[in-house]
Amino acid sequence: HANKLTTKWTTRIDYERFLANSKRKYKLYFNLLHSKIRKHSVNKRNTYNIDKKGFFISINSYTKRIVSKAI
Repeated sequence: HANKLTTKWTTRIDYERFLANSKRKYKLYFNLLHSKIRKHSVNKRNTYNIDKKGFFISINSYTKRIVSKAI
């Protein structure tokens, strides 16, 4: 898949983003999100994914990451 994928080194911001991740924060965020969706009657088909980069499960200081060449 070399024509569609490439590797990139992670950056300091990727590492700091990883450090900010926590199960508790995600749970709080999604609880708040779902309460706002209910409160304002947002239809599910009118919600969109705006983050195309994803997130890290684990990371060392600098590692290689596989990404789409289109990014």
